[in-house]
Amino acid sequence: MSSSAWQVHRFWVVRAALVLLVTALAEVVVVRSMQQPIRWVALVAGTLPLSLLFFVGLPLIRREARPS
Repeated sequence: MSSSAWQVHRFWVVRAALVLLVTALAEVVVVRSMQQPIRWVALVAGTLPLSLLFFVGLPLIRREARPS
């Protein structure tokens, strides 16, 4: 049985897209609501690698480590 690329990678692609979307929305909220947002923009953007690790990487590792 052949699996398409979407079926194989859907788990992490959807999660990564959601993390990126939430980060972008947080950036918009910060820029629109602060008078001098540069520090906060840098903080939100700086959390992106950690967010991807916690919400995409670790669940993917746990999923792969589970016996089938």
